[in-house]
Amino acid sequence: MIGGLLKSSSKLALMAAAGILVGGVSMGSAKAADLGGDCCADLEERVAELEATTARKGNRKVSLTISGQVNKQIMYMADEVGSRTIAGMDNINSSTRFIFSGNAKITSTVTAGFEMMVEWAGSNRSDLISQRGTDQNNFVVNGAGTPVGIFTNLSGDGTLAVRTANWYLEDKMLGRVTVGRVNIQGPASIIDISGGDVQLVAWSNPILQGGGLFLAPSGGGARFTNTLGNLVNYCYGCSREEGIRYDSASFAGLTFGAFWGEQDRFTIQARYAAEFAGFQIAAGAGYQHDNNLATVLNTTGVAPAASIPTRSSVEQQAYALSIKHVASGIFVQGNMGRTNFNRLLGVDQPTKNDGEMWQIQGVIAKNWFGPGVTAFYGEYGHAEGYASGSSSIAGVTAVPAANNGNFVATGAGFITSDSVDYYGLGMTQKIDAAAMTLYLGWRHFDPKVSTSGSGPVNVSEIDTVIGGARIQF
Repeated sequence: MIGGLLKSSSKLALMAAAGILVGGVSMGSAKAADLGGDCCADLEERVAELEATTARKGNRKVSLTISGQVNKQIMYMADEVGSRTIAGMDNINSSTRFIFSGNAKITSTVTAGFEMMVEWAGSNRSDLISQRGTDQNNFVVNGAGTPVGIFTNLSGDGTLAVRTANWYLEDKMLGRVTVGRVNIQGPASIIDISGGDVQLVAWSNPILQGGGLFLAPSGGGARFTNTLGNLVNYCYGCSREEGIRYDSASFAGLTFGAFWGEQDRFTIQARYAAEFAGFQIAAGAGYQHDNNLATVLNTTGVAPAASIPTRSSVEQQAYALSIKHVASGIFVQGNMGRTNFNRLLGVDQPTKNDGEMWQIQGVIAKNWFGPGVTAFYGEYGHAEGYASGSSSIAGVTAVPAANNGNFVATGAGFITSDSVDYYGLGMTQKIDAAAMTLYLGWRHFDPKVSTSGSGPVNVSEIDTVIGGARIQF
C-alpha cells in the first residue's frame, strides 16, 4: 500500500511539472486521493504533448544517440616555387562531423535502426587547399587570363553536407541490409590495427592531404594547372552514394559485403580479422565497377547539341593486409590496388594507362606514458598511371578526369606516363581521458611526368607537414 502511494505521488509530481511547463496550470486543486477521472486524463495528455515537443534521447521505441568529432589541423606545404602554412583546416582523413543514430529491437534477433551523418564542408579542407597567396604569378592563367587556383574566401562561413542518411534491418544470423545514402563497399584501403589512430595523419589515399596542391616546374616558375591529386587519385569514385548495401554476420572473423547504387555502381568486399599466438591480423579484398552515365564531349570540351548520354566503365580492385604483435606493439599494414579505365566520358579508352598503387606503413604503437597509446610510424608508397593515356574517335577526344589540364610550356599533347613515390614519418598520441588524439606527420612527394609534346617534364618535389588533433564526443 505504501509503495502504491509513493508511485501515485511520483506520477502526480510528474503531471504537475507537465502542467506548469506546458500550460502553466495550477495544481492547487488536485488532491492526492483524486487520481482518476477526466482531470488526470487531461494531464496525461499534457505529459504526452510535452514528450512529443521536447528533445529526448529517442522516443519510447527507438533510441537516439548523438555523437561525432572535431578534427582540425595546421598544414605546411613547400615546393621549389614557395611555401605556405595554413592553420585551422579540416582534416579530411577523418572529417569534422556529427551523427544521429539509433535502433529498436523488433525481436530477440532482429533490430531496425538508422544513421544520419553530417560533416563540415567548407573550402578550407586538407584535400582542397592549395598554394593560395597574393602572388598570382605562382598560378597558371587560363584562356580568359584568369589565374587558376582556389581563391575562395577562406574566412567565410562553412557549410554542412550530408554524408549518410539511411535505415537498416539486421538479423544476428543473416546480416544487415541498409537502404539510403551509405558508405559504399569497394576497394580495400589500409586496415589500421596500430591502436594509435595512425590513419588520422597517414590515410592510405594520399590525395586527402594535399591533393589540391598545384604541381610546379623544378627550379621554379609558374605552377602547372595539374595538381598532386591528378597523379595519385587511385580511389576513382570511392565515396558515398544512394543505394542498397548488405553486410553479412561474422563467421569466425570473416565478413562479406556488397553494394548497388543509383549510378549503377556495384561493389563486393570481404574482410577477415582474428587474433592468435599473440598476433592480431586483419585482411581485406574489394572490387568496384562504375557504370556511370556520361555525355560524349566534342574536341572543345563542350557537349554537342545532339549528344547522347552513354555509359562509362571503370573497374577497381584493392587488397589490404595488417599484422600486429600485441605484446610489443610492433605493426605492419599496407594495401595495393589497380584501376582499369575501360570507358570514360562515353568513349572507349584502348590507350589509357591503368592506374596502380601500393603503400606500406609500420613501426610501433604502445601506451608507454599513461594517457593513452603512442604510435610512431613510417610509410612508403607508389602510384602510377592515373593521369596518363588518351584516346580519340571520330573527331571526339576523351581524356580521363585526372588528365584535365596540360603541363604548360611543355608543348602540345597529352601525358604519356606519370608516377609518384612518397614517403613519410610521424606520430600520434591518444589521450583517453578526453577521447582525443594528437598527431604530427611529414610526407615527401616525388612526381615524375612525361608528355607526348616534350617528353619528360621537370616537376618539383613537394613536402607537407601536418599537425593537429581530433576530439570525439
